[in-house]
Amino acid sequence: MRFVRIIVIVLVSVAAVLILYSCLRSRAAVPGSTELPLNLQTIIPSTWAVVPNQYKLCDFDGDGENEYLIIYSYDPASVPSALPATPVPPATPVAGRSLIGGVIYDTQVNRVPQAPGVQSPYRPAFLIPYKLLPDMYGGKGQGYLGQNSVTVNLAPAPANNAPCQAKEITIFGTSYDAPPTNLSIFRWAGDPIGYIAAYFQGDTRLLAYGPKGSTQPTSYVVDVYTYDTLNQRSLLCSVQHYTRGYDPQNPTVMPPGLEFVEVKDDYTIDFCYGPPTDPAYPDGVVMALLRGQNPPDNTPSGLSYFMPYATVAPELQGLKSTQRSAVRTISVSAPGSLGLYPPQGMLSISTPTAKNGTPQPTPQVWWTSSNTAPVDTEIVVNGQVRQARWTLVSIANEQATSDTHWRITQVELR
Repeated sequence: MRFVRIIVIVLVSVAAVLILYSCLRSRAAVPGSTELPLNLQTIIPSTWAVVPNQYKLCDFDGDGENEYLIIYSYDPASVPSALPATPVPPATPVAGRSLIGGVIYDTQVNRVPQAPGVQSPYRPAFLIPYKLLPDMYGGKGQGYLGQNSVTVNLAPAPANNAPCQAKEITIFGTSYDAPPTNLSIFRWAGDPIGYIAAYFQGDTRLLAYGPKGSTQPTSYVVDVYTYDTLNQRSLLCSVQHYTRGYDPQNPTVMPPGLEFVEVKDDYTIDFCYGPPTDPAYPDGVVMALLRGQNPPDNTPSGLSYFMPYATVAPELQGLKSTQRSAVRTISVSAPGSLGLYPPQGMLSISTPTAKNGTPQPTPQVWWTSSNTAPVDTEIVVNGQVRQARWTLVSIANEQATSDTHWRITQVELR
């Protein structure tokens, strides 16, 4: 009788394994689907909110079997209202204010139920979760995949009608805005370790490039630039560059690891979202000049941030050209204000010319401030870090629809 009972248990176990494999093989991730396989729905923690349309069925560890990548949100936030009443109302959940994580479920067979770590020709299978982020093990305690949304890319990308076999998982995360602020790259490193990670975060945005500057989402990542906001009134960011080596002669061959190193000589300051056409502050004008930007041509200085009479250090004469490269900038500083009230300005009249050389009918009347604004920068000139002092003056015409412009009258190297 005992022998019969053992046979029944074995048959039930085999049937359970077959059903489990049938679920995993028949429920491939379909674009637009919001349902998970039943066997996963029953084991996902109740505190997770699965993000629809982001889970993927693919062979991530090279064992010839598919695993499930699931994206979920966790740690939802609650905050009080902006104008609290009396008494203060309780905090209410804020839509979308949570963090996003990821996990890969892997089916492992030949595990003894009483000792899952023991392998034996005993057919029961287990779904093993391998956490990506958040996770505190294997060098992955950095953070989360994103806040508002994530985009999952696989490298190599699965071909049409071919089995999905990805060596790396690249996940871009956003923080309530369009530009990505988080980048997480994962790769299988074997059973004892699980998935290793490379993680980057820029509080404003980040950029990622594949071999030879490729921006294709199907490519693996070799260069990352992070943008972090400085405490500065012109919305400037510090930019850091991280890279990992690859073979330029064989760019399709993926590097063996996820070791990225910072290129310290590429550190610079830049506008967080690119230079504006004509910045409002003098330090912004200097940075726009250093980033290769030109102003509109409807000012006395034309397509230049320099006044016509400006004096420029000999080493910086190239900055007067409208076609110039960006200058690496290490620091920028300027006084917060110039005083309580502006003194009497100076009047000038100019007759701008049209592009065909014909004088325009109405001369421009400009008021130039007698106050000057200093801006100090550290820039790289001919491979050397130099201190530059910029002197700027504000100008404006008599049109009500025109704003104030700042222009450079002098730049000295120290």
